[in-house]
Amino acid sequence: MNILILEDEPLVAEQLMGHIHHLAPHATLAGPLASVQEARAWFRKHPEPDLILADVQLSDGISIDLLLDLKPDSPIIFTTAYDQYAIRAFKVNSIDYLLKPVQYDELRAALDKFRELRQQGSSRLSLEELARFLEGNPVPARYKENVIIHSGPQAQRIEEKDIACFIKRDLIFLQTLDRRLLVTEYRSLDEVEEVVDPARYFRANRQLLVHRRIIGGYKTDLQGKLQLTLKIDVSETPAVSKEKAAAFKRWFEA
Repeated sequence: MNILILEDEPLVAEQLMGHIHHLAPHATLAGPLASVQEARAWFRKHPEPDLILADVQLSDGISIDLLLDLKPDSPIIFTTAYDQYAIRAFKVNSIDYLLKPVQYDELRAALDKFRELRQQGSSRLSLEELARFLEGNPVPARYKENVIIHSGPQAQRIEEKDIACFIKRDLIFLQTLDRRLLVTEYRSLDEVEEVVDPARYFRANRQLLVHRRIIGGYKTDLQGKLQLTLKIDVSETPAVSKEKAAAFKRWFEA
């Protein structure tokens, strides 16, 4: 069995491939491909796979648009970071949707469904129906809810509810509410800003990206800067420049 993986998050792809190796040890994996462009080029050079595991939103577009254009006969299992209610609405015909992070048992059930459908000869998917649904329910912007922290061979998931802020030093650190300081794989705070929810996080200064939950208030100093009052201690000065003060006030009071 040949399986093509379309996924733009390396850690998610690694986890998914690990699950597949256990569930279908004889399967041949292609990818992961992170973009619509990469996937389109792959399909030009390779025969259709037996199965496609596709993230809904790739780095440069929506995978469903690509698959509608190519119209592969391959069954497709979509993965998504969106809410469970959306997954129930998305389930049309033989399409299956798995909520990220993909759980081992859920992937096993989806692969069992694929094998059953293949035996029945009914693996054609109604992508057109899915596309019509999305026209009235656009795919929302995707923000990171959790952060994976690697330490040697170990990996730890930090839940969004436990994050206090991100701090820039020589490396990018995540500080938790219980004041642990953990090294992330991000290269800059700009990169972190691109993937977190701007309604929850504010870039106070060059060194600090702070979560709304730990901000108790602020005070304007004589230079027009804002000195933030935080509910926990952080290792960087919680100050907002005069130029960003107005934007912060709008964000904080929204």
